Amino acid sequence: MNVDKTREFIAAYNRRDFDAATRDFHPQVEWVLPELQRSDSCIGPAQVIQFWDEIDENMEELQLRPQEFRDAGQQVAVRLRHYGVGKGSGAVIDEELYHQVTTFEDGVMVRIEYFESWGAALEAAGLKD
Repeated sequence: MNVDKTREFIAAYNRRDFDAATRDFHPQVEWVLPELQRSDSCIGPAQVIQFWDEIDENMEELQLRPQEFRDAGQQVAVRLRHYGVGKGSGAVIDEELYHQVTTFEDGVMVRIEYFESWGAALEAAGLKD
């Protein structure tokens, strides 16, 4: 169930249906980015959507392409490949940039954290590679 909700969240984000993407977010969901982008971390769906809007100002619809989902009960680890093209620069991103761990409480996403390595994401979710 949590894997399905995570899959639906990413698919809605990729369609830019931000209302659907945040449907299962807790009102105080924690959006936690890796150290290099920590200042962009935020709280709550409105701030997350603002972050996504800012990405779209610089990128041609950045896509999150899940490579693998790992179910850890209340957490779901997602190995992600990021794809996008920079507006103006035309620079292409097509790499495993960050990986996601979504934490659920009672079927609601309370924390979405990104890690620079798949191993770190698995460890944070209590999983082994």
